[in-house]
Amino acid sequence: MGSVKYIIIGILVLGIACVVTVKLISYKYWTCIYTAFGSDNYFKVIGKLESGGVPFKTKTPMNLGSTDFQNRNKTTQYDVYVKKEDEQAAQRAIHRG
Repeated sequence: MGSVKYIIIGILVLGIACVVTVKLISYKYWTCIYTAFGSDNYFKVIGKLESGGVPFKTKTPMNLGSTDFQNRNKTTQYDVYVKKEDEQAAQRAIHRG
C-alpha cells in the first residue's frame, strides 16, 4: 500500500516537471514587451496588439502578497510577450495614438 502512494507522488512530480519544462520552452523565443497593472491597462495593450495583427502571450505572475481581493482587478500584473521577431511591430502598435 505504501509503494502505491510513492508511485502516485512520483507521477504527480513528473507531471509538474513536464508542465514547467513546456512553459519554459514555449517562452524561449518570446520577449516581454509590456507589463500592465490592472485589467483596464491590460485590455488597452492587447487591443492595440490585436488591431496591429501582432500575436502575443500573457503571463500573470502570482500575487501572493495581495490581500485586497476587491481591487485585485486594478492591481493584477500582466506580462505581455511577443515573438522576438515581432518586437518592433508590437512596440509600434502599443505606442500608436
